Amino acid sequence: YYITNNLSSMSLFKSREWWYVHAGAGEDYDACNICIGNVDNSPDGLEKIIVGSLQGILRIYCPQTKGGNHEDMMLEYQTDSPILGVDIGRLVGDSGVYLAILHPRKVVVCSVSVDTTTKDTGTFYNVSQVYSHKLERTACNMCLGSFGSVKNKDFICVQSMDGMLSFYEQDSFAFARFLPQFLIPGPLCYVPSTDTFITSSSSNFVEAYRYQTLAVSTESESKDQIKTGAGKRLRVDWKTNIGDNVVDVKIFNCADDNATTIFVLGEHNLFALRENGVIRYMKKFDFNPSCFAPYASLSEGTVNMLVANYCRTCYVWQDTTLAWSSSFQHVPVFIGVLSVGQLRGHIVTLDETGKIYVSYLGTDPSLQTATPAENREINYDEKDQEMAKLQQVIRDCTKPIEHAPKVTDQPDFSIFVDPVNGLDIVGVKHEESDTEYPTVTVKINLRCSSKISLDKVTLTVAPEVPFYATQRSVVLTNVGGNSMDSMSGSLSYRTYNFGPTSLATFSIYNTGQRVASDLVVPLVAHYTNNHNSPRSVHNSVQLPLQLVVTATCPEKTAAHKITIETNKPAVNLLELFSEMNCEAEGGQNGCVAFKCASGEIVTLLAAKNSQKYRIQSNSFLALYIVIKQFLTKLRRHFEKIGGPQPLSITFPGPVPLQEYFDIIDSRFELRVRQRSYREMLSQRAQQFRAIQRRLLTRFKDKTPSPLQNMDTLLEGTYQQILALADVDLQTTKALEEADHALSTATKLLLLLVKLWCPALDDKQSAVLQSCLTPDVNSADDVGWEEMVDASITMLLRTCLAKTTKEQSVVAASLKLPSDTTKLKKHIALLLERLNKGGTLSLNTFSEKQSQRNKEQVDSGS
Repeated sequence: YYITNNLSSMSLFKSREWWYVHAGAGEDYDACNICIGNVDNSPDGLEKIIVGSLQGILRIYCPQTKGGNHEDMMLEYQTDSPILGVDIGRLVGDSGVYLAILHPRKVVVCSVSVDTTTKDTGTFYNVSQVYSHKLERTACNMCLGSFGSVKNKDFICVQSMDGMLSFYEQDSFAFARFLPQFLIPGPLCYVPSTDTFITSSSSNFVEAYRYQTLAVSTESESKDQIKTGAGKRLRVDWKTNIGDNVVDVKIFNCADDNATTIFVLGEHNLFALRENGVIRYMKKFDFNPSCFAPYASLSEGTVNMLVANYCRTCYVWQDTTLAWSSSFQHVPVFIGVLSVGQLRGHIVTLDETGKIYVSYLGTDPSLQTATPAENREINYDEKDQEMAKLQQVIRDCTKPIEHAPKVTDQPDFSIFVDPVNGLDIVGVKHEESDTEYPTVTVKINLRCSSKISLDKVTLTVAPEVPFYATQRSVVLTNVGGNSMDSMSGSLSYRTYNFGPTSLATFSIYNTGQRVASDLVVPLVAHYTNNHNSPRSVHNSVQLPLQLVVTATCPEKTAAHKITIETNKPAVNLLELFSEMNCEAEGGQNGCVAFKCASGEIVTLLAAKNSQKYRIQSNSFLALYIVIKQFLTKLRRHFEKIGGPQPLSITFPGPVPLQEYFDIIDSRFELRVRQRSYREMLSQRAQQFRAIQRRLLTRFKDKTPSPLQNMDTLLEGTYQQILALADVDLQTTKALEEADHALSTATKLLLLLVKLWCPALDDKQSAVLQSCLTPDVNSADDVGWEEMVDASITMLLRTCLAKTTKEQSVVAASLKLPSDTTKLKKHIALLLERLNKGGTLSLNTFSEKQSQRNKEQVDSGS
């Protein structure tokens, strides 16, 4: 329910119950499941209450005495399907009133009459079916009226769930029409004065359709055409935008000027419209109304209105003026006015559970009198003691709870990875391939520090191509605790029980699909601690170099060469890479060569008479992993030997920018190509949908017309869409390879720049890596080129700026550039200034800026 906390929804007065009944427990009702009228055509003209539940039970009540008794129920009848609505009208000839019952798939017209065969035992009533109509579509609601301005008879209009209006002229079917731009059904009512149907659309419009406009249409004249959905989409006679969801629509005819007012109840407003849709007035509510009912007012030219809300409050409005309010005992879904004999003005309400109240407004006199309060003097000592006690209670409640569990950032267990010594003797096969790939076995130990066992720990390993794991995830149960059991299991989607120390083994292999860019594989353990808080523990697996490369014969010539200088004598490369089993060649210090799993060969040379090393290869990307491992081993070697002077490694230059820029250009070309393919694919898809709509219109047309080769155009467009989708898929795969190449090249460039610029410390290297990031992903909304260009531009404007003019350069926009010229220019300028002593520190920039401001002030004074 819509609940409001506004004080205006409260009332000091209560409605007084005059009659009450619960029409069946466990049944559901809606606003359309009740109507009021003389359904049995009794001579005394007493009004009855007719209700039908969604469970299919029809009941008729005739309230006569206060409080009610069992004789007030005239009839209870079980139908064969749910009742969606009930209404009464002159539905058989021009005789009396008959009852119309709406079911999901049929509408039934019945007569309610007295059973003359049971006069001796009491008065009983019968329900007799006069005629019925089977509905071709699922019904939503209905309305009755003298459609077409006929005299002394009423017709039936049924609105279906898909927006079709079916008209029945008593016992015969007339026609059916579809509402234009229909989405969901809304309330439906008939205005006799203008012969118009009023409904609402899902776009918050109140719409009107004339009956003559509906009837003169030449389409859907038979039921066979209705089954095929050939109803004509009509134009609306008038419509008014009320900007609110419509709850109900009702019509009221004022007896003074014989004018008809259309009342529309929204979720927050009440609108009064004229017959042509012009708004007479509106009232904005500060509550959510549930139902309403207009009735005649004693004041000339005004209309009274009963409005109920979800806070069990009823308001009586005279146009836009609040006249009275009172509270109900339930939340009504229907409210109306009932006359009981000569007593007029009773309020009838129905809630969704079937409770029916007949009540009236007013107050009952109170027989109790208020007792006068005792005039006692205030004892200030007792008040001070009471205040001291209350303050002590407040202090006790605000103290921190000592026994509350302390949440710490310490993990409940640690992940330990055993060092990987070498390759496995037997490799593994990837998917359906028969080739065995080099494999290493990794052992993981989980050492739990918590005294309470963890129910579930999910261990996940995430290697990047070309590395794969035999299993990516495993679920461990009962990790830790007092149990000292320990067992091992492969990473799989089964579960294992472990003790305080848990062991898991799995295999990682290299398929050689591309050049490896890193030997570190992340490892994550997710779990929920004893306080039901999610936690994660991270570690990594260091793979051996043997998994990536193997020893091979060196190459004398290469397209790409990198020279590294040190301040230490050249080491023996055979001893430095002893685990690779390289053969001696090239003199004392030797020459080693490695062949990557993807086929590239990298040669590493040590100078005989100097302190230089040269790494060369025909593949620019293959240099990175060998250079990184060589520098790591070189540092470990001299750390182990020691000496008075620390090891210094430098790169004399030049930085291989041309090779790096070629990789950037090739990836950017793929991005542009992918964008053009997707634009063409979008255009072809739009063209395909347009051809489909045209063909569908031709097929629905009664008079067949030639297709004008549109079927051939449809087939050709479809084939183009398939071809473009294949090309886009191939471009996406090529772009993924280009992402990896650019990422590897960026890592190599950052490594060389750090050796090229000795003043670049670890903190500044982290800043440079965050700007010239090696994380490349073509699936991001903003491309790598845009982000890197904007970041480098920011550095050139701040800490690397030389003049005030450079600080005023506008930052680049984050959209796909036309080319990479500006990006390459900025990268070259960045590296040049770093090599000349530039620092990547915003503190330095702030000091320079303050110094410039001080100089300007001094010069001005």
